[in-house]
Amino acid sequence: MTSSQLLVRPLAPSEVLHFRFGLYVGYAAQVRGLLDTVALAQAFAILRQAYPVLSARLVLDPSSQPAIEAAPELSAAIDEVSGPIDNPLFGLPDLDDRTAAIHTVRGNDNTATVTLLTHHAIADGHHSLYLLAELWHLYTACVTDAPIAPRRHDYPHSLEHLLDQRGMGIGPTALPDDAMLEALAAADIPPGPTERVRTRLSAADTASLLAAGRSAGTTINGLVSAALLAAHAQSRNVGIDTLHYTYPVDLRARLTPRVGYPEGTNVLGMAYFAADPDAGDDLLALARAVTSTLREGIATGAVFTGSAEFMSAAQGNSAGPEGFLSTMLVSTNWGIIPALSTPADLIIEDFYPVMPSNPMTSVAPYVITTYDGQLTIDTSAQSTDTSRLLAEHLHSLVKSSR
Repeated sequence: MTSSQLLVRPLAPSEVLHFRFGLYVGYAAQVRGLLDTVALAQAFAILRQAYPVLSARLVLDPSSQPAIEAAPELSAAIDEVSGPIDNPLFGLPDLDDRTAAIHTVRGNDNTATVTLLTHHAIADGHHSLYLLAELWHLYTACVTDAPIAPRRHDYPHSLEHLLDQRGMGIGPTALPDDAMLEALAAADIPPGPTERVRTRLSAADTASLLAAGRSAGTTINGLVSAALLAAHAQSRNVGIDTLHYTYPVDLRARLTPRVGYPEGTNVLGMAYFAADPDAGDDLLALARAVTSTLREGIATGAVFTGSAEFMSAAQGNSAGPEGFLSTMLVSTNWGIIPALSTPADLIIEDFYPVMPSNPMTSVAPYVITTYDGQLTIDTSAQSTDTSRLLAEHLHSLVKSSR
């Protein structure tokens, strides 16, 4: 039981799903050099003061509804273990429904992986990446004794609140029904840490892929989506039109006035794409189709209401929820990772998105990022064959621009 005096607000429908499954997302920086644990703890404390939602926890209110509870007395979840730095979640303790935590895995060669974990109910990927950049800025300031004057922010609003503020007459968000939720909860999740599978292009190839997209009238997201669809269709030996592809769309820049990154929790719409049955093997044409469908969804407002088309396809699938899950393909594009500042005696060598095992990740998402100029697609539970095909398709698109 929680005290109603500490309750900030109930969770909105767009946030409740993440609470139900306890979904955290990790933003891991692999570092080399002198990592000052005391300064890191100090930086996190300042970050929590500036963004009070990071000092909160998620609870059930007296009416058993999920809610955000202010918990400033709750000690910061910041811990450190020795172990393999390529497993950022090694030794991760129970987060006890906290909204944020920092977990550090130290290697034995002056290396470490520092992971900021945020609960998906209170921050989406773009919001959390903003917080990550703030954390490293504060850490650098603490180490170098630079002046720090952080501005205190309000608790972030839900998507529903932000849309209502703007007078947008949009219907309720389309969320998974009970049958789909039960199928997710019953999904077979391997015990222990999931294996990360990575596909990365060089900075030069990433620039060429961007040029290919511009020339063909599509985007990096369209090109990567086409490569993912083609690779999965080939590895599963099915038609591309049998796959149900969905991905979140950041709505902040598409709202007026624009929403700042820390102003909203999950300011996301959902795009849905199903290829035409007579779609050929032209990746550029497929990429243009993905991009065109997204633009249409934005223009009609369909993207703002969640993936109504996706849920309609799921409910009408003859194989039932379990069979539909086997045809799902999910990606999330975090875009360009913001610059992460460090003091002179520490460098960030790499960046990893990580997700603790969870029913929501039983359909392993592909996380698309660009770090240090290099396009990277990270996922788990992926076959070697799919990974090989994805790389082949991306490189064929790179060559098309030369």
